[in-house]
Amino acid sequence: MRIILIFVCLLIGTSTLQAQNSLWGPSVSYQYQKGSIVKVGGYYATEINNTNILKVDATANFTWTQGKYAVIPEVAVAYYSDMYYIGAFGRAEITPYTITPKVGLSLFTLFEVDLGYGLPIADKTDYRPIKGFTTSIRFNIPINSKF
Repeated sequence: MRIILIFVCLLIGTSTLQAQNSLWGPSVSYQYQKGSIVKVGGYYATEINNTNILKVDATANFTWTQGKYAVIPEVAVAYYSDMYYIGAFGRAEITPYTITPKVGLSLFTLFEVDLGYGLPIADKTDYRPIKGFTTSIRFNIPINSKF
């Protein structure tokens, strides 16, 4: 719940900056890391200069790894370098159990493919450690279009 409140505060605070272009909306993704994870959440992206973009998002991760169902909150920050049509990005995701640095490619910031490695910071009760290599596919659906 705290993660969602922080995300909402960031959205409100950064949306008052009318000089910069921005996008916001829902995102849906699939990730594989020691099991399948479906992520649903929202994002806010803002232009840093003419070609670089900073994006913050908060998601709920629905997983059914090891025959058990869980919902894990997540906050992520992504930096898109030289974003035109296709661009590279770096991303850092944090959950109560892992920090996951990632790199990937994005098409118009709408479709993303990335890979990374999850570093454990705590263990989830009755689960193996959630760590290791991960890959994901993400769809960002802009509600507004100010770029």
